[in-house]
Amino acid sequence: NASSVTVNGAFSVGTIFTTGNGVSAVGSFDSASGQDEATRTNVTNALLTVSKGSGPLRFGLTAGLYDFPVVGFAGNPTIQKGANTNLFTAFPSAYIGYAPSSSLTITAGQQLTLLGSEGVFTYQNVNVQRGILWNMESLASRGVRATYSQGKLTGAYEVNDGFYSGTHWAQEGMIGYNTSPATNVAVAFIVPQAGTPGNETAGIANKREYNVMLTTTAGRWSLTPYLLLVDSPANSALGYTADERATGGSLLGSYALNNNWSMGARVEYVKNSSNTSDTSPNADLIGYGPGSSAESYTLTPTYRLGHGFARAEGSLVNVKNLTPGIGFGSAGTQSSQFRLAIEVGASF
Repeated sequence: NASSVTVNGAFSVGTIFTTGNGVSAVGSFDSASGQDEATRTNVTNALLTVSKGSGPLRFGLTAGLYDFPVVGFAGNPTIQKGANTNLFTAFPSAYIGYAPSSSLTITAGQQLTLLGSEGVFTYQNVNVQRGILWNMESLASRGVRATYSQGKLTGAYEVNDGFYSGTHWAQEGMIGYNTSPATNVAVAFIVPQAGTPGNETAGIANKREYNVMLTTTAGRWSLTPYLLLVDSPANSALGYTADERATGGSLLGSYALNNNWSMGARVEYVKNSSNTSDTSPNADLIGYGPGSSAESYTLTPTYRLGHGFARAEGSLVNVKNLTPGIGFGSAGTQSSQFRLAIEVGASF
């Protein structure tokens, strides 16, 4: 039934300006030193999605280019080995499904994660840049998923290749409950095999992750607080000598000023449980060194007119117990970064 097939997409371009001497010292693959550019312009979204979510036979296909800007971390070109579109290919989501009943659907293929309260792609979020918690989570995997929905309850369970390992399997799941028409509470998890090695999408890929998420709307307000617990078990084959953990929390919010203007915001805090002297390769689950912690603040005013949108953004990241060399500034020793960003585009 062609009428049940939906087509949507997004195209946008964004520029991030890092002020002062606070550029990320490492992580950019388009420079010999790894240092980020003070001004970086990318195609942030050039995506088309075709999907069929009703009837016995279902499918979904998302194709195109995408960028993953993250507060406090170096950027890369939209097409760059080891980053952005090159991580999950030009088809980041591609699956087929069968629904034996109105409540149960079985899907197989490459599917986006069940974890987290921030969407995978820029246009899906209230901020231009993703958060530090988002940067720790899985984004896409290849596997088989069962989704069940009945009344106020929704659940999903998936067996996949975890953090896009291609070699090791993981269990991923989610259960959500609508406590009211305006409020949903959900928990999600991913548990990979303990011996899963790191790859381009996740330097530490044996980490177990657990989410608690709340989404609520009230008048012009939309609020989404969530918690993240990360646990990377010791594994002799990987050289991980200790069981390492990190915990974090984030509050996402949006306020509609009128039909055209809205204000998006995010506040988050995350901390490694390790000590600064820990030497296990999995001691840094955040990205700023063992024993480090980070907080970020992001504010994003947005203007929408029809399908078009334009937004500006200011973000601040502060790091404590930074490992020198991997922070901000040319020497990687500065512990704070302030950015401005703009993004313009259209979605339908």
